[in-house]
Amino acid sequence: MIKREETMKVIINRLTVGMLFGILCGITLFVTSRHFVNQEVTPKWFGLITGVGIAGIISGIFHRNLYVPLKSVFIPMLLCGFLIVLRDYPVAGFNYQLMTQTVCLLLLFFLLQQITVIFPVKYILGITVILTAILACYGVLDYPGLLLSAKHVRLTGSFDNPAGFTAALVCVLPCTFYFFRNTSHTVKYIAVLIAVLLFSVIALSRARAAIIAGFAVILCYLLCSKYSEIKWKNWVKILLVCIIAASMTGLYFLKKDSADGRIPVWQSTWDMIRDKPLTGHGYGTFNAKYMLYQAEYFETHPDSKYADLADNVLHPFNEYLLVWAEHGIIGMGYIALLGFLLIRCYFRAPSYIKFIALLSMLSLAVLSCFSYPFKYPFTWLIAFLNIVLICPPVKVSSRRTVNATRTGLVLAAIALLLAGVPLMKAEVLWNTIAKQSLAGRTGEVLPEYDKLYKYLGKNGLFLYNHAAELHEVKEYEKSLSVFERCVRYYNDMDVQMLLADNYKGSGRYDEAEKHYKLAAGMCPGKFMPLYELAKFYETAERHEDALSIARQIINKKIKIPSATVTAIKNEMQRLLKKEENRDFATQGGTGNESKNHEPRQGETPEVSPYGSALPP
Repeated sequence: MIKREETMKVIINRLTVGMLFGILCGITLFVTSRHFVNQEVTPKWFGLITGVGIAGIISGIFHRNLYVPLKSVFIPMLLCGFLIVLRDYPVAGFNYQLMTQTVCLLLLFFLLQQITVIFPVKYILGITVILTAILACYGVLDYPGLLLSAKHVRLTGSFDNPAGFTAALVCVLPCTFYFFRNTSHTVKYIAVLIAVLLFSVIALSRARAAIIAGFAVILCYLLCSKYSEIKWKNWVKILLVCIIAASMTGLYFLKKDSADGRIPVWQSTWDMIRDKPLTGHGYGTFNAKYMLYQAEYFETHPDSKYADLADNVLHPFNEYLLVWAEHGIIGMGYIALLGFLLIRCYFRAPSYIKFIALLSMLSLAVLSCFSYPFKYPFTWLIAFLNIVLICPPVKVSSRRTVNATRTGLVLAAIALLLAGVPLMKAEVLWNTIAKQSLAGRTGEVLPEYDKLYKYLGKNGLFLYNHAAELHEVKEYEKSLSVFERCVRYYNDMDVQMLLADNYKGSGRYDEAEKHYKLAAGMCPGKFMPLYELAKFYETAERHEDALSIARQIINKKIKIPSATVTAIKNEMQRLLKKEENRDFATQGGTGNESKNHEPRQGETPEVSPYGSALPP
């Protein structure tokens, strides 16, 4: 009877843990909500924060045994998390959002220790593979508008970008390999079908970084004779490598302009790194400083063939460069140390499951060279799961230590919920007042922004949004005051354009000209900054400068044809003709002057939505 009760407790315990893991995976893969400004990414993060908080409380109360990670792995991770949080505190103050996410990730890592010990690994991987297969099917159905609408022109699934969607697929792809060695032929065939599905959807998305990462893990699996069921001859291995290498090379020509556009981004990021190679510029400073480096790059390389490809950049498309730029060699050293510890843990006791986890980490490592997978919470979940599988936890033997750890876990989980719920409410309120402003109630909702500074005061997009609202009601000085804070966290072409508009509105024309020029220098291929600069010169009666910019716009190549660009070029043609006629009249002309007609309907260019309630 006693054994039966113990067996039932074990079963209930496993079912509870398995359900919690499935919920965490499902949240980070599927949750979206229109109650947030970013309806695809932000809800996933808050879902993870809430799920981890609840799971931490349940684990701390009901689980009598606890398992902790190896000190050689966990302590550096713990120190890294809190150093990132505390580093900029003396200068920037407490970052509420950063602290909440850091505590969430550390608790997630700790909870995965308990999950992998209590719940069998094959079921953990099975849940992950099945949910990811559902995500792949969802993405394919939504792609042509079969499921929802034809709003998507790319495969995104429940994510905001193909980068997040394909990152989820490619890091789970190696998990399907685990079932290739299953004794059940049915399970094996299903695993093969899901692997084909995942890679096919990745290829259909045309996300080159994910395709390269997928090729890398497939090649490593096939060539590893120790674990692969297929024994390849040497000439077949060489042929496979050549075919995959040729395919990866061909991906460059799939979107050549996009690939070339990353070269100046990496060069400008390298310039940023060289200024502070040891310690970096600090967490989150890439969004604040990078575009200034890009403007400087194109100023020193005015004839660069990449100028027309330049755009607003919020990530260097390389996680390693981002870490180096923000955290210096110290941050890169931490990544190298973590890689070394994982490889050492693997070779101390090699196993098939560790090999699968290493392949998953390899996919993320390759993907990080060309994309930004760690923007998304599911990537963190899989990365931590891999670390736990490679470096298994050990059981805590001391009952006093177990009780203290359980108490600490519950308190940390409660603190996470107490911090995360108000932050989530602040994000929802921001979205609400932003939509109310779009409906014409800007003046009514402006006081609400001040209430959100405690939670969102270091969110660059929120600050940009607030400054834009103040600009809409012509509170130029207040808008400039908010921008003084905004550029510490977020600075791009749109910020500079709105800054220039504020300075122009407040009568500070020299400052306005400087920011218009900076905006044009950040993205030389964009028409709108040059258009606004030409209109500024025309208003200021600086006719020669206006003509110079107008000719530059007229002669500029169109990268992506649009009605806006056509209207801008047409208006610059009229401006040029008007100024030429004015000069002719000044010199004594009599009959060929043309009046300054207002633009005809349909010809006035769309103005960039600087006053828009929602951030770009």
